[in-house]
Amino acid sequence: MRKTLRLLKRAATAKLLSNSASPQQAPGPEAAAAAVEPLATAAPPAAEPPAPTPPPIPANAWHICGDAVQGLGHRRKGLPCQDAVAWHRAPQPILALSDGAGSAAVSERGAQALVSGMTRFLHSLQDDLALWLDADCSLEQAQAQSGRWSERLRLHAQGLLADLAQAERRPVLDLRATLLLLVLGQRHAYWWRVGDGAIVAQSAAGLQTLGHQAPTAAEFANQTCFVDIACANDVLAGVLPTAGLYGVALMSDGGAEKLVARDGSRVAKRLADWLDEVAQGRFALERIALSFHEPGMWERTTLDDRALVLAARPKN
Repeated sequence: MRKTLRLLKRAATAKLLSNSASPQQAPGPEAAAAAVEPLATAAPPAAEPPAPTPPPIPANAWHICGDAVQGLGHRRKGLPCQDAVAWHRAPQPILALSDGAGSAAVSERGAQALVSGMTRFLHSLQDDLALWLDADCSLEQAQAQSGRWSERLRLHAQGLLADLAQAERRPVLDLRATLLLLVLGQRHAYWWRVGDGAIVAQSAAGLQTLGHQAPTAAEFANQTCFVDIACANDVLAGVLPTAGLYGVALMSDGGAEKLVARDGSRVAKRLADWLDEVAQGRFALERIALSFHEPGMWERTTLDDRALVLAARPKN
């Protein structure tokens, strides 16, 4: 009897231990779903506000001055200065500079005809220029217009020289010259050039040359492209946002000799100082002639004529 009771106790104890050690039954899908806390839905990132449009730069913000100075080489030979400059202040500032070919008989007449005629031509088309230089259009849209205007300006410049040659009964090559142009719109600035010389822009990042190409063997041989023989591929042109410009300079190759490296990689600090003084209204016109006639400005140069046009505005 006692033996039987001990066997029953052992069996009950074994059953109890077996129940406690067995794994619990996994909850069903509905219970599992109820046990998981729902995740909070992330709010979409706030849209970046559009960049504010820079304010337009009015024409009266710009101060302009320029001059063409006879080179020592021409002075010693009794030849006139073959460079010419011209500009308009309003309603859009227009700058022009031309360098007559040294080998042409009366290139100074061609240079003067180009700067006078082209500034007058651009001034007469101010309403058309305003559509893409003053209007709040994108830089890409302005650049598209630049391509169309570049050919228009080339043909008109060649027509000016052809008309003058016909009036004076001489070949157009007697009048040949290079040409640099720049128009300062309220929102975009348009530059255009045929031949050598330099166009320099001043921004918050410093000074940089526009459309500058490494000199070729022809340029080292004192040859360049001239307006009368230029084709569409010889024209260099571009558009810049006016809001980022604080100063611009146009100069003939003689004027650039001591101010811009031949490859356009470096610009003299003196030019930045001049632009700052122009912006403050403290740059006297005779400073150009006086500076270009400093002895150091003629050392190791071609003694060529020198022309320069400066336009600048205050930085604040």
